[in-house]
Amino acid sequence: MKIKIKYTLVRILIMILAQLPVSVMDSQESQHKSSRQAAMDAFSKGDYEQALSEFETLLQVYSRDPLYKYYSGVCLVKMNRDHDRASDFLREALNGSLDIKSIPDDAWFYLGRSQQMAGRFPEAMESYGNFEEKAGKKRARDMDIAKYIQECKERNSGNEVLTAQKVTPEKKTPQPVVKEVPRKKDVPPEYDRVLSEAMNYQVKADSLNALAADYRKGYDNMAPSQRPAAKSRISELESLASEYQRMADEKFGNPVAAPPVNKSTVTSEAVPEPALPETVRRKEIYSLFNVETDPVCLKGQKIESDPELPAGLVYRIQMGVFSKPVEQAFFKGISPVSGFKVSGTGSTRYFVGMFRRMEDADRSLLTVRQMGFRDSFITAVLDGKAVSLDRASLMESEWGQKPLTIIAQPEKPIEAEVSTLVFRVEVTRSVKPLGDETTEAFRKMAGSRGFEIIPADGGSFVYLIGKFITFESASEYADLLKRNGYRDAKVSAYLGSSEIPVETAKQLFEK
Repeated sequence: MKIKIKYTLVRILIMILAQLPVSVMDSQESQHKSSRQAAMDAFSKGDYEQALSEFETLLQVYSRDPLYKYYSGVCLVKMNRDHDRASDFLREALNGSLDIKSIPDDAWFYLGRSQQMAGRFPEAMESYGNFEEKAGKKRARDMDIAKYIQECKERNSGNEVLTAQKVTPEKKTPQPVVKEVPRKKDVPPEYDRVLSEAMNYQVKADSLNALAADYRKGYDNMAPSQRPAAKSRISELESLASEYQRMADEKFGNPVAAPPVNKSTVTSEAVPEPALPETVRRKEIYSLFNVETDPVCLKGQKIESDPELPAGLVYRIQMGVFSKPVEQAFFKGISPVSGFKVSGTGSTRYFVGMFRRMEDADRSLLTVRQMGFRDSFITAVLDGKAVSLDRASLMESEWGQKPLTIIAQPEKPIEAEVSTLVFRVEVTRSVKPLGDETTEAFRKMAGSRGFEIIPADGGSFVYLIGKFITFESASEYADLLKRNGYRDAKVSAYLGSSEIPVETAKQLFEK
């Protein structure tokens, strides 16, 4: 009996001892899972400070885990902090992933970002190249790899002041480049007043868009019964924001009403030109052609019927012959458009523009065809009668030096010196003209914001939407286009008709 009791006690003791390590291990595993879940939750919410703290705690126990090193490095990059330490984490994660567990391919991207921010540009370019090779070209385009590589090339060659530069004890800290700040020009009171109104409208539009964005963020978490009201509210806010944005764009795009151009033609060489005061200068006009994008100005456009042409040689672009009258809107803002009745029929032949020189007509024809009028072509008249282009080229040596008209302008007018600074959204840039269907889709998408195609350096074409008074409003619209599949959409900046770097535009806007 005693032997049996002893045997039972021994069995119970063995069972307790056998289960004790298992319980400890289960407890450790439970703590590990809890800490890992807390780290991942913080990371997914964008709380990188908390996530980094959790991952570093995990690394104290699991010091060789490449995944925890990967996330620690990404957190530092996201917070733009301790770039060398971030590089070490990511490099160790990539090396350790070969033996332990795999990590995301974008580890190469974040390694490149940490190296770039630390001023190690050749290393950054190599890491970006590895990312493109691992993840593929499409993913690389989505992550703007080409832009980052270009930044590294420019800064590595010394074209820009390095924003984060590693300085060794032997080298002196580079002195910052002091740029001369251009003196402000006096702005006409009318310009300043309209600009202030545009700013007020823009602030209202941005505020309403921000409110709509907040509603959208919480939409998925709402109860089904609350969603219809929220959806209606979002639609109302976005509609009102769009209206304020339109008003801001109108004000900013037309800050000062320009004096009307006298389009009266020269009807006779014998008529002497009137003497102009010393404070007025002459402006000779050799080409009349424009593509209007402003909605207000578009409403005021009209088609001239059988107008009298200037004397001498005139090139025009024939748009087509139509049996029924055509509305001005059909020509998509191209002006001036004139219609001439075809003798003996009810048809009308439509032309756009007037030019003294063939090169101006050729340049405008390219724009016209790019806007969808593929069958347009250049014609020539001499004293109102049609002539061949060969005949016109001979006469151009005489008439190419005589303006279509002359207008008088005040000497150095203030308005002419004030170049309008605007942000625009570049939908895409193409070496070859895009098809009519694509171009028309861009135009419909732009709506009241306005759409324009302009030639760029190297013979390429830039497709632009809108004129925005702030970078934020333009960036928000560009992001909207990206979310709808237009991956190449980005913000660009223009001072007058010249494209300038976006960062330069931001600095000018602040000044």
